[in-house]
Amino acid sequence: MAIKLLLIDAMNLIRRVHAAVPGEGDDAIEAALTTSGQIVGRLLSRFEPTHGVCAFDGWQKSWRHLAYPDYKAGRKPMPDSLRDNLDRFQQLFRYKGLTSLTYPHYEADDVLTTLAAKTLQAGGEVVLVSTDKGFAQLLASDPQGLVLWDHFAKQQIDRDFIQQRFQVQPGQLCDYLALCGDNTNRIRGVDGIGAKGAAQLLAQWPDLEALFAELEQLPTRYRNKLEGRWAQVEQARRLVALRSDLELDCSLKEFRLGAEAAKPMIKNA
Repeated sequence: MAIKLLLIDAMNLIRRVHAAVPGEGDDAIEAALTTSGQIVGRLLSRFEPTHGVCAFDGWQKSWRHLAYPDYKAGRKPMPDSLRDNLDRFQQLFRYKGLTSLTYPHYEADDVLTTLAAKTLQAGGEVVLVSTDKGFAQLLASDPQGLVLWDHFAKQQIDRDFIQQRFQVQPGQLCDYLALCGDNTNRIRGVDGIGAKGAAQLLAQWPDLEALFAELEQLPTRYRNKLEGRWAQVEQARRLVALRSDLELDCSLKEFRLGAEAAKPMIKNA
C-alpha cells in the first residue's frame, strides 16, 4: 500500500487557533479544542493520508538554544492555561487517529523535516501542515510527492509562492535569512541589510560562498556591511537550516492512521 504521511506542526496549529478564539481560560480552551478538531477533520478529508503525526517541541533546550543563547529570546510565552491542557489536544489528535510525537531535545521542525525526508526517500508522499514558511527550504530539490500546506491561508506553499514572497529561490532561503535575519526566532542578520537587500544580493550571487568570495565587486554600502561577517552569517544559516538527519527511534508503521493504534509518544533523543 502506498504511504501518504500527514505531518502537522502541532504547536503552530494549536497556538494559531488559540490566539484566534474569543474569551479566556476554560472557554478559550474548549473553543480551541473544537476548532482544532474541525481543522484536523478537514485535513484528513482533503488529503486522505494513510499515516499521520502531530509533532510537538521538546521541553529541553535544543541544539540551537545551546549554540545561540538568544534563540527565540523574548518570544511571548505560551499561556499557562494552554500549556496545562496540551494533553487534551493530544487526546483529540489520538481520537482523530493521529500520533502525537515529542523528543525532549528536538524541535518539532527538525522532527517533521526528518520524517518528511525519510518518507520521500522511501517513495512515499508527504503533506506537511504549517504556516512556518521556513519549511519551504524542503522544496530546494523540487522533490516529488511533497505538499506544504498552510491551512489558515488555504493554500499550498510552492516554489512560485516563495519566489513571489521573498524574491529568492527555495534553495536560497537559508542564505536569505542569514543575511536579513529571522525575526521570528530572534536570529540576527547582518546589520543594515534588510529583506530587499538580501534578495538583491542573491539575485546576483547564487549563495553566500559566492557572495563572500567576491566582496570586492560589491557596492561600498554592501561591502562595508559584509566584511568580517562570514562567521556570523554562516552561524545564522546553520541555525535557520532545518535538519533532516535526526536519528529517530520510530518507524512509519507506528504512525498508521487509526484511533486504536495512535497514541502520544515521548521518545528518547
